Order: sequence, then C-alpha cells, then structure tokens
Amino acid sequence: MAGGIRVAVQVGAATVRVAVAGPRSDPQLVAQLPRERYPGLAEVVATWAGAQPAELVLVHPGGTSDVAAELAAAAPLAASVRAVPAPVAAAEGTDAVAVLDAGHSGVEITVLGGGHAHLPCGGAVLDAELGVAPAMRERLSLQPQAGSLTTAGVAPILAEVFAGPVAALRVALDRAGVDGPVLIVGGLARTPVLAELVDAAGVRSAIVPTRPEAAAVLGALRTSSGPGDTEPDPPPSLLPALPARPSAMRRRVGAALAAVVLAGALLALGQALPRPAAATPLAGVVQYGYRAALPDGWAHTGGRPERRRTLLTPAAAPQGSDLVAIEASPLGYDPGAEPERAARELRAVYDAGMAGGAQLTDYDPTATYAGRPVTAYRQQHPDGLVVDWYVLFERDTQLSVGCQHTAAGAAAVAAACATVVGTLHRS
Repeated sequence: MAGGIRVAVQVGAATVRVAVAGPRSDPQLVAQLPRERYPGLAEVVATWAGAQPAELVLVHPGGTSDVAAELAAAAPLAASVRAVPAPVAAAEGTDAVAVLDAGHSGVEITVLGGGHAHLPCGGAVLDAELGVAPAMRERLSLQPQAGSLTTAGVAPILAEVFAGPVAALRVALDRAGVDGPVLIVGGLARTPVLAELVDAAGVRSAIVPTRPEAAAVLGALRTSSGPGDTEPDPPPSLLPALPARPSAMRRRVGAALAAVVLAGALLALGQALPRPAAATPLAGVVQYGYRAALPDGWAHTGGRPERRRTLLTPAAAPQGSDLVAIEASPLGYDPGAEPERAARELRAVYDAGMAGGAQLTDYDPTATYAGRPVTAYRQQHPDGLVVDWYVLFERDTQLSVGCQHTAAGAAAVAAACATVVGTLHRS
C-alpha cells in the first residue's frame, strides 16, 4: 500500500476533484481538472496516490443508488474501495439536516435520511442568462465588477434563477418535518444571493463551508474510520454565539463586536493608527449590502454568507491567523431613531458572551476609531490570538469589523483594520 494514503475522487459535470489524506494528515484538495481533460480513474489515482493506496473513495451524486459497477471496476486500484453520496460526505462533521448543492449542471436538494431532488438551474443556466463565460461570473463572487457586469446588476437575475430551488428546499424541509441547519455547497455557494434567499425563506440557519466547491470530496475522507480521519480545527470563532430574533424574515440581532485596545500595542511599537482619507476609493469589497475599501496588500479570501461576513487576509499569507472580518446584521429598526435601544441590545449581547465564558474586555460605547464613532471591545482567545472589534450602526443595520492578529501581525492588521472601518458603509 502507498504509505497508508487514502484518496477520494469526485467526477462532476464540469470538474473532477481529487483529495488525498496521509496516515496522520487531514484531507487536502490536490487536483481540480476540467471534465474534458479527465484521463480516467486509474491514472488519477496513480498520479495522486501512487500504486495501491490504502483506500479509494468514490463520491457519487446524491440521487445515484446503483454504484456496484463503478466499485467493481475500481477494486484493483486500492486495497479498499467504497462509495459515498456527495451530500452525506459534504455534511460530515456538521449538524446539517439537508444539503443544497448548487453546481454547474443544476441544484441538488437532499434531506439527509430522506428525499432527493434535482433542478436544472445551476451555473450553466446562469451563464446563459448572463451571456458570459463561467470565469466572468465566478469573479463576481469575489469582487464588485467583472467586465461589464456588476454585483448589483446581476443580483435580480441570480435571485430569479435561485427562487425555484430555494422554494423547493423549503417544501422538502417541511415535508421531512425539519428546519435546518442547511449546508450550502457547490461552486455557486459563494454567491451571496443564494444564502440570503435561503435565510429569507425561513430556514433556521445556513452553513457555507470554507471550500464549498470541494466540501464533498474532502468530507468523503472524513467518513472513514481509517487513520488521518480527523476533522481539521476551524479557525477561532470571531464572534460570540448569538440568539436568533424571530420576525417574518428571520432577522438576526447583530453580533457583539469591537475592541479598541489595539491602539496601546501600536503606541508600544511607536506607530500611529492610520486614518484613511474621505476620498479613499470604495471599489474593494461590495457585497451583503455594504462596501469598504480593500487595504493595500490584502485580498478577499472567504466569508460566511449566512452571517453576511466577508473575510480579508494579507495576500502573502491567506491561510494565516492575521485577518479582518466584516459582518452585517439587520436589526429590523433604525438605530439612528432608537440609539438607546441599539446600545442596550449590543451591551446585552456582550454581557451574555462574558457570562458564557468568552474572554471579552474594554467595552467602550463612545470610542472613536479611524475618525468614526464606534462601540469597541477586545476578545482574547485561549491560543493567544486577539480580536479587536468595532461596531457601527447605519440605517437599519449593524456593521461590525473584527480585526484578529498575532503579536507579530499587530501593526499590519491595525493598518488594514483602520482602512476598513474608515470606509465601511451600507451600499
């Protein structure tokens, strides 16, 4: 056997994905091949796992019931061969009760342990509606404009295409007698409109993994009891857990955020907080109903659509612990007209976080940061990471910025954080 190596292969309508796990390492995505360049299973396994790996996992669509022929053909390629449905693999390690897989050829809706449905309204349909190549559409999930397309301009088209699948999801959940969480995966999971529509449909919560397009092939290697089958630790939570506020659209109270103590660390380094000019261009981040400048040397590398969260990291270290997160929380009222209410609710969430064991300090509802009035406080993680949180209220929304840094990255994160806070506004 090839050193105990385990490999998973998912042959999709447009892309073939390959993941590998070593005896003591977590699953890693090692290849994404266009379907037309797929050389066949035997060559893929040999290339990425060597001769006779310990295990080969075939990831098949959720609606496929008979995979005996595929398993028989693959048997000579590994010491052990098994198959797993993509929705089951993607949901491994989560508490999801259903999976919405929005890919190139359509949308698959699967209630785990229940029904399955396929709707032909995936990426191919979107590309035809928009009249663009897939790469152009995909760029819009990371930036506000791609060629002649803008996120605002395509949002109504996306909403129309996704309306049917979201309605079908709601029906499937009702018939099964469950109400989420729902895992959203596939290449279209990065599109903010999809998670927003799921949220508006009254689903209890939506989960979008860090790599939604590869969630199934990575999860397939975690469904086995073999070595190396450990769930990788997620990055530290940026926000205390929040209770949901009921309403017709299931609006959520804004998360408790913000800390201003980072200024002390900067003074110790002999540096001043930069204050961005009012004319700073706002072309960097535009989604979830807000916009902000993208700091120099930083990139938009991820987020959580179900929390309207955007994640920014240094372009040179996208997987590091230094990062800036932006989050929008609809309040259901105008905090400008009811400032005492907004302040009271934010403080209540902060106090609840402390009561729940979160290490929160230095709450300041009258702080000023990057030239703007904010509510600020600090969150300390047990592993030594520090998150400085800044909260602004604009129209009917709480805008929150969390700036997480290591000791070495304090100055760089502070500069990026000030740029984001100073330019963040509702769009």
